[in-house]
Amino acid sequence: MKEINIDQQKYERILQAALKRFATYGYQKANTDEIARDAGVSKGLIFHYFGKKQVLYERTISGVIDFLNEQSNDLFTKQYMNLVEVVVVSTRYKIKLEQEYPDHLHLLIAAYTQKHSLPETIQVKLARYMDGNMKIANQLLPSIVEQLPIKKELAQQDVVQLVLGVVNQISVESLQFIRAHPEVTEVKQMQFLTERAEIYMKILQTGFLENKAEEK
Repeated sequence: MKEINIDQQKYERILQAALKRFATYGYQKANTDEIARDAGVSKGLIFHYFGKKQVLYERTISGVIDFLNEQSNDLFTKQYMNLVEVVVVSTRYKIKLEQEYPDHLHLLIAAYTQKHSLPETIQVKLARYMDGNMKIANQLLPSIVEQLPIKKELAQQDVVQLVLGVVNQISVESLQFIRAHPEVTEVKQMQFLTERAEIYMKILQTGFLENKAEEK
C-alpha cells in the first residue's frame, strides 16, 4: 500500500472540525463538505487522509479519548490529605471537563450510546474511558479511607461508595449552579464546593441523629 504523506497541521484541523460537527450534529447528520470548509481544506483531502467518513469518525473519537485521559493524569499523581479534598478535586475535574471541553463529552456520550456500531477496538477504548471516568474518585478514595478509624463492622468499600455519593451530589449541585449562573467561568469562583463538601462529609462521618445515650 502506498504511504500517504500527511500535512500534520491540516490533519489536526480536520479532526478539530470533525469533532465540532460530530458533537453538534451526530455521525449521520455531520456533513463532510462542512467539515472540509471549517478545516480550510478540500473534501478530497479528507477522503485522501481517512478514506471514508466512518474512519474519520472513529479517529476523532479515539483522539478525544486520548486527550481526556491526559487531562486526568494530574489527579493520580497528587497526594491527598483527607476525603474532603478528594471530593472537591474530583468535582472540580468534572466541572472543568463540562466547561472547557463540552464537545469532547457530548461526542463520547453520543458514541457510547451507539458503541455497537463502532469497531471493536474503539468500543473497548471507549468503554475503558467511560468506566475509568466514572471511577476516578473510586481510585483516589481507598488509600485515604484505609487510614481512617473505620468501625470494624463496616466494609471499606461501603464507605467508599457512600463518599462517592457525596461526590456525585456535589457535582450535580455545581453543574446546576453553573447553568443558572453563566457569568461564572472559573471553578475557583465556586467556593461553596469546599463548604458543601465539608458539610456533607461531617454529616457522613458523625451521623445526623442525636445520640440520646450520650445525653444521659
